[in-house]
Amino acid sequence: MNVVQTERSPQPFTRELDRVACYEYRGHQEAFARLKLMVEQQALGVLTGEVGSGKSTLIRRLFRSYDAMTHLPIYLSIAGLKPRDFYGELLRHVGEEPLYSVTKAKRQWEDVLAGRQAHGEKQLVVVIDEAQEMSEAMMLELRFVMNHQMDACSLFPLILVGQPELRKQLRLKKYEAIAQRIGMQFHLQGMTKEETEAYIRHHIKTACLSSPVFSETAMHLVHTASQGLPRVINQICRHVLHDAAGKQHEVVEEIHITRVLADMDRQRGATG
Repeated sequence: MNVVQTERSPQPFTRELDRVACYEYRGHQEAFARLKLMVEQQALGVLTGEVGSGKSTLIRRLFRSYDAMTHLPIYLSIAGLKPRDFYGELLRHVGEEPLYSVTKAKRQWEDVLAGRQAHGEKQLVVVIDEAQEMSEAMMLELRFVMNHQMDACSLFPLILVGQPELRKQLRLKKYEAIAQRIGMQFHLQGMTKEETEAYIRHHIKTACLSSPVFSETAMHLVHTASQGLPRVINQICRHVLHDAAGKQHEVVEEIHITRVLADMDRQRGATG
């Protein structure tokens, strides 16, 4: 099999490609545009999507899009996030040692925010990942996090990123006050069949591989099996490329995909 890949070329279907030339399908384009608006409007925003839909890729891209001289990204991913964790982590990120009491840490954070605003310091961009895992106390605390000077304004954007369960939580009656404060929301879905095919070709081309070539039926099966979710597509295609290389095949056919999917099921214990 004739494989041409330069030493500096990124590996296909890996995170290396995210840093070089991430493929943008319509859903990602729209999601990214809304994330930028959330930051610009300093709003409480929500980004949801299935596991593997590319939410983390979008957040990495969002953070990279801002100048480190003007913006300070803060990424929080803590299982069962509580208000104490939230205010403590925010304060540490801006160089302050948080007070132990939640009430005092909250007041300390408000004072820090006011000081940063007065001195024109870097704009904060705060993201809570896996937000569906937040504690109920933290979810309710969101009513107050974005308020400054009696609801007059918000001094930083807060973006909640999570799985579809987060959307269901925000529809509950007890969280209605939070839902009303959401300035912008977007649910990221999988790629269409055409986008999946373009995604596969993009990865192969960007990695400077001349072969193997994916047949139309093979790409169709990848889309069906992955439901258009980028992470699942990557996983399948990495295995398929290894399988095709081992057999010296220059075209990836449906049989390659079927064999890899069956092996993946066996490894997960999905089949006997």
